[in-house]
Amino acid sequence: MMGGLLLVDQAANYTVLSDDLFLGNPVAPFDPPLFSPAQFGRLLRIEQALRTGDPDPASLRFDPDLGWCNPVEGGSNEFRYDWAGCRIGAQPLAKTKVQGVRRVVAVGCSMTHGEEIRADEAWCAQLDAAREDLEVANLGVAAFGIDQALLRLRRDGLPLEPDIVVLGLLPGAALRLTTLYRPILRHWSRDVAIKPRFVLGETGEIELIASPAQELADVPRLLGDQQAFLGAFGEHDDWIVRARPAYLPRGTHWMHAFALTRIAMSVYEAGGRHIPVCFEDPEHSVYRLHTGIVQAAKKEAERVGAAFILMILPGRDDLRIREEEGAYWDVWVAEMRSLGIEVLDVSEALAAERGAGMFAPLGHYGKGASRVVAEALGAALPR
Repeated sequence: MMGGLLLVDQAANYTVLSDDLFLGNPVAPFDPPLFSPAQFGRLLRIEQALRTGDPDPASLRFDPDLGWCNPVEGGSNEFRYDWAGCRIGAQPLAKTKVQGVRRVVAVGCSMTHGEEIRADEAWCAQLDAAREDLEVANLGVAAFGIDQALLRLRRDGLPLEPDIVVLGLLPGAALRLTTLYRPILRHWSRDVAIKPRFVLGETGEIELIASPAQELADVPRLLGDQQAFLGAFGEHDDWIVRARPAYLPRGTHWMHAFALTRIAMSVYEAGGRHIPVCFEDPEHSVYRLHTGIVQAAKKEAERVGAAFILMILPGRDDLRIREEEGAYWDVWVAEMRSLGIEVLDVSEALAAERGAGMFAPLGHYGKGASRVVAEALGAALPR
């Protein structure tokens, strides 16, 4: 009986799983740590760019400090960036602050940057256009975690001498700060982005783990050698720590030898990504990391004399969950307020409007949602 089951298992291992896919999903071991055709293609384009010295546009976004970033004085069409790396709305940010005009520096992810909409439709641009007493520097970057937003504030935001710092937080993106390599968290990501992250130190303070890729050539080097990959990522990436056998070099663990264990290992590795608990359990590492990062951002802003606002920018799925089950981030937001953090949660304002154009096709804020956010922040910033 056991022998027959073993034969069936081995037959499946060498036929059904021969392409490292099961029902269209990648199967461990993940050696190399590439999960989709798009990622293999992305890596090939990086290697070609390094050989020819003529990088493709995506390679130009590589940033050793942040992982990736918008190009200074670059971009095209509706996505152009000025001398400070801010997304240009009506005009570039003034190089010299104008007397009587308060400068708002906004950092965050795509909900701040304004993916899928025109430059003048992003909430930063709408607020800038609506208030003559404000100028808004949009330093949002697509796919950023709150960890990268803090680092961008430190490097690019504080030198702009802000009067107000706004940190935009998308609750549904909470797990982005758990990894150094974006495809580990989101297997079907189209890129092979490597990033820095913070971890909790022994005293509970946040400590920076720099990006393992300090130059573009590090990307193919790390992704082409599993031992090098594990050496750079293995101790500091939550998902590798959770399921280390899934990332060991192929054939070095007994679980790699059987179809059943490979599938079980893959299912386990893909789990544990339930976001609500991250904001509901004060002992959860993600809860504590968010707390530490927000406190650090507030401290950095106040160090240069700027007011600090944490703005909760829920996505479409977040609003659906809020309507059905309640806002899972409420417990954490209440603690932030108890710690003296000014929090502006635009959930209620967004939920009150259901018109067309609220969200773009891929789920980012549309012109309508961006208007709601701009109005809410404008109301919170008295003239």
